[in-house]
Amino acid sequence: MKELILLLISIFLIGCNSKEEKINESKPITKLENEPADELKVIEKNGRSFYDWYFENEFPNCDIVKRKDGKCLVDTVSYFKTLRGLGTISEKFILQERERLQPCAEFIATLDYSEYENADLYEYDEYCLDIYYMYWLKSQDSPSSFTVKNVKKINENNTSLDIYEKYDSADTVGTPLSTVFLEKEKNDWKITQIKFINREEMPTQSDISGRWFGGIVSLNVLKNELIFEYHGQCQYTYPIRKINENEFEMIWARDRDCVFDNSTDENFGLKNVPTIGKPFAKYKLKNNILYAEYYYKDWVKEYAKQVQNEVFKDKYFRKN
Repeated sequence: MKELILLLISIFLIGCNSKEEKINESKPITKLENEPADELKVIEKNGRSFYDWYFENEFPNCDIVKRKDGKCLVDTVSYFKTLRGLGTISEKFILQERERLQPCAEFIATLDYSEYENADLYEYDEYCLDIYYMYWLKSQDSPSSFTVKNVKKINENNTSLDIYEKYDSADTVGTPLSTVFLEKEKNDWKITQIKFINREEMPTQSDISGRWFGGIVSLNVLKNELIFEYHGQCQYTYPIRKINENEFEMIWARDRDCVFDNSTDENFGLKNVPTIGKPFAKYKLKNNILYAEYYYKDWVKEYAKQVQNEVFKDKYFRKN
């Protein structure tokens, strides 16, 4: 009898252990099957959010608005506020957008808003081409919709998906418009970059030579000299020392071909003043803008106050 009881107890315990093992095995299998599919849906939803906004709002560009002083302003504040409001845009993407828009912002800030309003089409495309077409489509033709394909995880913290344009009822074929990259930030998938596929980018000017405009003087950068051109009958010429392909120093001189004296020999009571034969400024080309760094800042400031403003500018631009 005792042996029978022990046998029944053994059978009962074996049955319980077997049941427990089956339960423990079934849970992780279900979890592994469901989570990747759900996560890819989240990645697709977040990854397409930028283009959802772009299509729903009829392909907006960053607006040019009027400042209080009557000059132009690229309204990045409203643009970035809108992007942040989507909840799916990384600050990394916004930083890239700030850098992309910077050349246009710096150039357009030199224009009166009335001048901008009355300008001919494509007059400012040297720096602000994006205002004339739909940048995120790289086109002037608007598709009817878009689709998402190739949603994939690159690794645990990086994913990507491809955007395809659709025109009318035609199927999407060929090369995608762009690839959207996302990173996991605090357990949320956010867009960090949108990279175009086989779409033509406007080349950035890399040649520092030629004419640059800013203020009342245009600069003409030649091989060994820099010419300040006031007008057709007045110019001052300065030697230059090349630093590299994108930088040079201007050497102070008084070589003029002009009917008037521009008073650059004045010292304004300062001890540290420009000296003939010594460097006066350094010019650097970046993003198709020529930036000037003056070594005699106090003298430049006094010259602007007492003689003529708008001669020694901080930046110069090309014109079509």
